[in-house]
Amino acid sequence: MYSTAAFPGVSQGEEECDITDLLEMLGTVKDPRKRRGRVYGSQFVLAAVLVAALAGASNFRQVADHVADLPQSLLRRLGARWCRFRIEYAYPSERMIRRLLCDVDADELDRVAGSWLRSSIAADVDGVLALAIDGKVLRGSWTDEKEQFTLFSAMVQGVGVTVAQVEVPAGTNEITQVERLLEAVPVVDGERVVVTADAAHTQRETARHIKEVRGFDYFLQVKGNQPNLLGAVFEKVLPVLKGSPGHSVNERGHGRINVWNTWVTDAVGIDFPGVMRAACIRRKVFTLAGECRSKELAWVLSSAEATAEDFHTYVRSHWGIENKSHHVRDTTWSEDAHQAYVGNGPRVMATMRNLAIGILRLNGVSDIKRTVEEIARDRHRALPLLSLPSVIGAT
Repeated sequence: MYSTAAFPGVSQGEEECDITDLLEMLGTVKDPRKRRGRVYGSQFVLAAVLVAALAGASNFRQVADHVADLPQSLLRRLGARWCRFRIEYAYPSERMIRRLLCDVDADELDRVAGSWLRSSIAADVDGVLALAIDGKVLRGSWTDEKEQFTLFSAMVQGVGVTVAQVEVPAGTNEITQVERLLEAVPVVDGERVVVTADAAHTQRETARHIKEVRGFDYFLQVKGNQPNLLGAVFEKVLPVLKGSPGHSVNERGHGRINVWNTWVTDAVGIDFPGVMRAACIRRKVFTLAGECRSKELAWVLSSAEATAEDFHTYVRSHWGIENKSHHVRDTTWSEDAHQAYVGNGPRVMATMRNLAIGILRLNGVSDIKRTVEEIARDRHRALPLLSLPSVIGAT
């Protein structure tokens, strides 16, 4: 986590913080407003909203209040307009901010923000980019059809940075949006991509698209919603469960001991598109005294020539999208309490939270909430974070 001393102030090198790349990225998002009467450029407004998000603003009113309190030096760096009458850099009103965020092209903003974050993330040491895909309901937001607002996103495992996001249309669910989401993921040519998902996405069409159309590999869990497939996996893996596991991990912490054992076998005979390996991951939880408190089994299919260690790593890391993204957005920014329902407002605000989280994580911040509170006390602390570091690995 960044300490207070790690954020340079105005007199300690603020001018040395190069945020040109960020401003150029935001400047590529088309301004939906007419030129006539436009006072504040969308590039500046979006940059100011991002700083407000880094300071913990969770709704339009809070965003406007934070923007109004931005120091003059920071407003200038973000591209604010000089007001000759007030003899200071001007800032937009809440109404203006709200209207822009509700009208801006959310698909375009998600695309450019994801690509910008992705440019600072390299594949892991094996040349693999592992993506966890999952949906999140924004409980305080509603669509025009009076349905809850749902977003479907892809997060790079390890670093915990969301690089793609799409809206789930009313009347459908995230299962139908896998193709759209994967098309939005910025992928480097020649890069091997692994996609992980929960059991809801263990569908034949989804597996076929991931493996055959996109050329990615998948790790998909199988549960009772696919009884025939689950039975086939169980029968295939059962013989190897009598032997020693191919991979074991013991961890001690939080007042308990966790033990993971993984068995892997070939998937010959399992009728599922592109499948190559089937696995069982068993997790046992013990007290510190050695008493077994719980046991759970996960049945997993993969299109890759995966080892037991691969299954353990990718499946376990998949749930980082809950802890590193969804949980942070709810606890730090109170996302579920934001009752936005007009235009693209709910999604754009979620994109700004994703962008803020990505910036913090790529700068090595682990304690997101505390760092956001530090930035709220002094907005100058956001400036050095806006210039992303050189490319880092995904692990």
